[in-house]
Amino acid sequence: MEVAMINRQNKKFVDEYLQYRERHDNLDHKSIRLERSLSIHYLTWADLQPFKNAPKFDITLKEYLKDYRDATGKPISQHYQRKIIGSAKSFFTWLTIHKPKGFRSITPGWLSTLKIRIIQDEFDDTDTILLEEVLQIARTPVSNVVQERVRAGAVFLYLSGMRISAFVSMPLKAVNLISLEVRQTPKLGIRTKNKKSATTFILELQELFGIVKAWDAKVRKVLSPEGFWFAPIAPQTGEFDLEVTEVGEHRSTRFRKDLNEWLSKHSIEYHTPHDFRRGHANFLFDKAKDVNDMEAVRDNLMHESLTTTERYARQRRDQRKNRILKMSKQLVTEANTDISADFLAKLERMSLLMEKLEPKMLEMVRS
Repeated sequence: MEVAMINRQNKKFVDEYLQYRERHDNLDHKSIRLERSLSIHYLTWADLQPFKNAPKFDITLKEYLKDYRDATGKPISQHYQRKIIGSAKSFFTWLTIHKPKGFRSITPGWLSTLKIRIIQDEFDDTDTILLEEVLQIARTPVSNVVQERVRAGAVFLYLSGMRISAFVSMPLKAVNLISLEVRQTPKLGIRTKNKKSATTFILELQELFGIVKAWDAKVRKVLSPEGFWFAPIAPQTGEFDLEVTEVGEHRSTRFRKDLNEWLSKHSIEYHTPHDFRRGHANFLFDKAKDVNDMEAVRDNLMHESLTTTERYARQRRDQRKNRILKMSKQLVTEANTDISADFLAKLERMSLLMEKLEPKMLEMVRS
């Protein structure tokens, strides 16, 4: 991989910007550290060129990030690209305000181009997690409260299908394990997508549910109903931090790091928070018998349409292949496949379900 150079003056501007954010925006050290790591990417994008010429660079920041590969040859995920571009937009906006004479070329029009659209390739495998894998995680030992918290959190994500941003901002008073309900509403401080509100439900799968119940009881002994289910932990003591009353900007990142570190210690494959959400969708999708069941899954995931729900519950590549073969009337015999009778029955059932859904989908498209 070619090593990029960094313009010294550009680096000074970034340092000054981060000092400003720390002093005036009250960013903590962890947030500043994250912003600094994000800034490395737009510093290397500029190479030796001054930032004032950014609108005239040969390649855009979005193009640079799309083609970027790390030392192991891996690309940057689309979600991380969005974080980098968001950070760059904030930085360049700051330059236009605090260094206006030198950065007149940074116009509002150019700043508006600093964005990225997350695109899911329809034919790519959608990462998910199976029930058996969640059970393995639930049975994995924990040695401290941080590991106990992230284990309970991972299981809760699977049982509830919540988005990670909503989960980490969820207060105890939003959760009722007796009625299996979660009140997902911005009125309680929960960060839902598009500020939607809904009462959603938790799967009561006994072994997994026991992990959730144990953590729920532990947290409620210490925190008030306004306290967070994903309870803050003081690094100095390793105990619950009662002074934290707000959700930090990078709370979701904390969950991901804790989960990755804990699973790595036990040689278990890491799954993103969204994989658990897709796993929840897959579990229910597999149980769905009719359109009403599908609509219930849609509502529990707080989706706008059944189309989105079906995409979340997309089966793995080998299952999709067998479904397509069946729909195209190709014969599947014991000589060329090891598909079980049970699985074929599921395919037949889902094929019938999709036939029922087709008129409704057409109606949705036309409306």
